[in-house]
Amino acid sequence: MRKTAVLLIALLCLALPGCTKTASTQEEMVALARPHLPIAESEAATLRAVGQANREGMSLLILAVGEGEDTAYFPVSFSRSGSGYAFSALEEGELTRRAPGCYSYRWQNGLVLLVDNPSCVRVERSEGTKGTTRTSNSFDTTPKIIFDAEAFSATDGGGSEPPYRCRFFDAQGQELQ
Repeated sequence: MRKTAVLLIALLCLALPGCTKTASTQEEMVALARPHLPIAESEAATLRAVGQANREGMSLLILAVGEGEDTAYFPVSFSRSGSGYAFSALEEGELTRRAPGCYSYRWQNGLVLLVDNPSCVRVERSEGTKGTTRTSNSFDTTPKIIFDAEAFSATDGGGSEPPYRCRFFDAQGQELQ
């Protein structure tokens, strides 16, 4: 009887949102996500947050392990829970490399761009059907996250890829490839 009561209380606590561990800083979010990542214990020391995008009560945290070209990135989602963030899931799929140290990831019907290359000082995003170009420049630090929340909301023909192009440039105006 006592074991049953303890088990029921434990299950009830897990079911209540207030009992879920939450984080209020990126460092705490990293700690919540760490057990869910496919990395070796020896790599845990280099695990770091490189950027965060937010939309409608959700947050995408991009985590990185390693340095330079050997860096592995992990998109991890969190839900907003009161004044903190609760771990939701290690997102499926990988970031797509667009240029050295420059990546994209489709999330929440938008496009997350990660710039983790200090040589990149400008990003141009253009939409094919509308012909509009948006520029993000003068990055003061890298890594940098750019979240285009509407990237996939107006796709032509209902396809999975938007009529969208991203280009990354260095200080001399040369496109990084």
